[in-house]
Amino acid sequence: MDLSFFMEIVKEYGYVSMFIFNWLLLFGMPIPNEVAAAFSGVLTEISYFTPVKAFLSAYLGLITSNTFAYFIGRFFGQKLLDRLSRTKLKKPIANFSNFLQKHGAMAISLSFFLPGIRWAMPYVVGANKYPFVRYMLYAYTAGFVWMMIYFNLGRTFPYAYQSILNNLQSFLILLSGAIIVLLFGRYLYKERHARK
Repeated sequence: MDLSFFMEIVKEYGYVSMFIFNWLLLFGMPIPNEVAAAFSGVLTEISYFTPVKAFLSAYLGLITSNTFAYFIGRFFGQKLLDRLSRTKLKKPIANFSNFLQKHGAMAISLSFFLPGIRWAMPYVVGANKYPFVRYMLYAYTAGFVWMMIYFNLGRTFPYAYQSILNNLQSFLILLSGAIIVLLFGRYLYKERHARK
């Protein structure tokens, strides 16, 4: 992926651009989250940016977009859930809501480390009216750890981080798929036993 365009923006807008890169991921900016986080770390090695300011700019972009997605889900997601609850999806939606109430902390924290799920989780959590303070506690903490990992990956390997991320992302996508299949399998297993 050619990041020369982003380099030009960074030269022009500095730390604000790191915030914007990580915030715009919510709206489908055409780079993976991991690349945006690592890119901020790379900039501290190949340019004049200080690590603490660069990290905080990127992290604030991440949690701001995540919070925005939570509130979109909170204010607009309930209508969608209500409509879906009148279909055959009523029981799975109720089961997911129960799962979120019981295991919300684990689900929110784990979602940051799984591509695709990371993007959808704040909307789903908001739509299920999960308490915002609890959401902040788990999401912001997991987001901090996630950002620290990728930011430092960019700092440690400024010239090889893209190939590392490509391999890592393939693994994480497979892991996300496996988790979804396992959860779906568990759901089907419980459904069969409930019918018996």
